[in-house]
Amino acid sequence: MTSVNRLTIKLLSDTTVGRGEGTAGAVDTEVEHDECGLPCINGKTIHGLLRDSWLSMASAFDEGLKESAIKLFGPPGDTNDTAVLRIGNAIVDQATRDWAYYAVNREHHAIHKSTILEAFTDIRHQTSENRESGAPEPTTLRQSRVVIRGLTLEAPLVWSGTPDSKVIRCLALSALGLRHIGLSRNRGRGHVSLCLNGDLDFTCKYAKGETL
Repeated sequence: MTSVNRLTIKLLSDTTVGRGEGTAGAVDTEVEHDECGLPCINGKTIHGLLRDSWLSMASAFDEGLKESAIKLFGPPGDTNDTAVLRIGNAIVDQATRDWAYYAVNREHHAIHKSTILEAFTDIRHQTSENRESGAPEPTTLRQSRVVIRGLTLEAPLVWSGTPDSKVIRCLALSALGLRHIGLSRNRGRGHVSLCLNGDLDFTCKYAKGETL
C-alpha cells in the first residue's frame, strides 16, 4: 500500500482561518501565520475539520467503516489521544520557507514579517446594515485579513502504526468532503480542495473503496 504522508490543501477562494485575535492598528481578525509571516493552518484545526466532515457523512456508511473512523480520529470525548493519525501544521513549500527565513533574519536590510504576511494576504471590510434603511450601522465596521486564493499548503501526516485501507478510505472521504474552512464561509470565503499526497486521483481511488 502506498504511504500516505501528507495532506494537500489548495485555497480556491480567499480564506480566513483566524488565530483568535487581531493585530492592533491593522485588522480585527488576523489569520494564522508563522514567525516569518507565512500563512499556515494549525494541525489540530485541520483534525477537527476532517472529523466534522466525516461526521456529516457517517450515516451513509456501514459500521465497519465507522469503526475505522474511530481509529482514525479517536472516539468522542477522547482524552487519552488514542487516534492513529497525527496532523502537523499546514505550511507553504520548503523553498518559500527558506527564502522567508533568510529575508527576515539576514543581518542587513532584513524584511519585517508583516511585509511577508501582506504579500500573501489582503484585507476585507465588513459592516452591519440597518434592516429598515439599509444604511451601515455605526461602530460595526470590522476588518479581517484573508489569505489570497491559489495558495497551496501541505500538512505532514504521522501514523501510529501502519493504517489499513479502510482507515485511509475514511481519511480520503473526509478530505474530499471538506470543501469550506475558516470564517465567513457563507460569504464566499474559505472554499478549499483537499487531497492526499497531492494526488486527487489517488484520493478518489481510496474514497471509492477501490483498494479494499
